[in-house]
Parts: sequence; structure tokens; C-alpha cells
Amino acid sequence: MTSSVAAAAPSPILSPKVVAAPPPLKAADRKVVPVVVAAAAAVDEVANEMHVLAVDDSSVDRAVIAKILRSSKYRVTTVESATRALELLCLGLVPNVNMIITDYWMPGMTGYELLKRVKESSKLKEIPVVIMSSENVPNRISRCLEEGAEDFLLKPVRPSDVSRLCNRIR
Repeated sequence: MTSSVAAAAPSPILSPKVVAAPPPLKAADRKVVPVVVAAAAAVDEVANEMHVLAVDDSSVDRAVIAKILRSSKYRVTTVESATRALELLCLGLVPNVNMIITDYWMPGMTGYELLKRVKESSKLKEIPVVIMSSENVPNRISRCLEEGAEDFLLKPVRPSDVSRLCNRIR
């Protein structure tokens, strides 16, 4: 009777593999680990942030709204005109926009016209649009809301206004 040594040997697929433990980290290597973990957490945080496109012809108003939104952990892209906002949105240059907040009165294209264009677009119509203005004109506010604006904020926008926006962001 002949026995085969190959048949008696355990299969390499089924046999456990012994792996040597990695050498302990040196002091210099330990500093890298927190940085890598922090970078991964930052990427996750950016992916979970809501993205707001803020449109206003006033650089001061853009800075104010951006600061308020960023302090509430929103990612904010600012542009100086409704025309530029529409261009960026239609070309997909500002991806993953969860909300547009726009001034009502701007040269070229108004915020109201931007609202209408967004709501007419099959690609953009699901993005909530919030209009803001320094003028409290009831028929203007009604008209914007009737055209599909999610909200109408009076300037200056305050941090307390952001809590109202949280419920409207998608």
C-alpha cells in the first residue's frame, strides 16, 4: 500500500496562515495615525454637509450669509449674480446643491427670475430656493411663494433664520 504525501498534506486554502505581528510603531509613525484618521473624518464630514448656493450682488451680504450658514455647518458656495448661479448649476460645476438662497433684486437677472428658471428646469426643480430681500413688500413675498420659493427672508439675515432653513433643505 502506497501513501501519497501530497494527499496527507493540508490544503493551503483550508490551513490557517500564521502571520507575524507588525513591529511596534516608532514615535514618528504614531504621529501619522491621528492625521490620517482626522483626514478621513474631515472627508466624511464634508460628504455629510448640506451644500447651499448663496447668490447676491453685494459682497457684504454674500459674506454675511456665508458666515451664518458656515457657522451652522453648511458648506457654502457664493456667486455674485443669478446668471452665474444658473450657469454653474446647469453645467454641473456646483455639484450636490441642497438649497439656493438668493437676493431678490440683482442686476441682469433677479432672484425671482432665477427662482422661475430653477422651477422650470427638470434637472433643478427639486432644489429648494429661498428668496431674501431688504424690502418687506407683501405682494412680492406672496408672488415668490406662489412661484415655488420655500421661504422669504428679510435682510439682514440672522442666525435665527438658519433654523427655519434647516427644515427646508433636501
